[in-house]
Amino acid sequence: MKVNRRCQPELVAPDTYVIRQLFGEGLGPAAVYVNSMLIAGPEAVIVDTGPAVARDDWMADVFSIVDPGDVRYVFLSHDDTDHVGNLREVLDLCPRATLVTNMFTVERMAADYLLPLDRVLVVNDGDRFSVADRDLLAVVPPTFDSPTTRGLLDTRTGVYWGVDSFGTPVPTEVTDVAELPPDFYQAGFLQMNRMLSPWHRWLDSSRYGSHLDRVRSLGAAVVANAHGPALRGDQIGTALDMLAQLPDMPAAPLPGQAQLEALIAQFTAPAQTAAA
Repeated sequence: MKVNRRCQPELVAPDTYVIRQLFGEGLGPAAVYVNSMLIAGPEAVIVDTGPAVARDDWMADVFSIVDPGDVRYVFLSHDDTDHVGNLREVLDLCPRATLVTNMFTVERMAADYLLPLDRVLVVNDGDRFSVADRDLLAVVPPTFDSPTTRGLLDTRTGVYWGVDSFGTPVPTEVTDVAELPPDFYQAGFLQMNRMLSPWHRWLDSSRYGSHLDRVRSLGAAVVANAHGPALRGDQIGTALDMLAQLPDMPAAPLPGQAQLEALIAQFTAPAQTAAA
């Protein structure tokens, strides 16, 4: 059974697209996006390379917008599988592309794949790099599940790639969190971010607030992210205000064995019906 659905790339700013796949739709009360981003300027930038399970759809979407020979940079936000799933294929297909990452990512990935060091540009939190008509700034997002994580601000368009932070479950394909019931959005947003960053329980509220203020000070016009609709305008401030609650919240409740067995039953029920 295919658990992901291809969604059309969404234009969120001039030359800037979110490449979208929706996972789990129809298997439960909520689904989740697995997104990456593409900046299609004179020197194109691929931001994360999607999950391998959706490779054909992901590659078709990205390279329907840009020619592989025009890709100048591939920015990896971190080394989780849903962000690096098509990295080898992209580097093979895009011979002019430089891989933008950090040395900890190189080290962590080396157990499976030694990155081509002669094609790597090391960019740490607070570093910038230039692409033809714009500067791109690496900024750690408010929540994350990998120590290698860095978001990316396009200083020309004001689009900030918030990586896994700012995500939320959705009942079906939506392009705006305003389409979600407010209670559903708040509960899903806080649940996802607590699961993403279980260390939230040990945060100092004041120091964490300073980090949120740093992200707020970017003045992003759009916050695109890997696991939810893009945020715009006042939605960004609302999301940051919700994130400020994390230090005072308990650990997120997690699915258990009962939920796993229910999911297995959903997968096997059609086969059992056909056999009967």
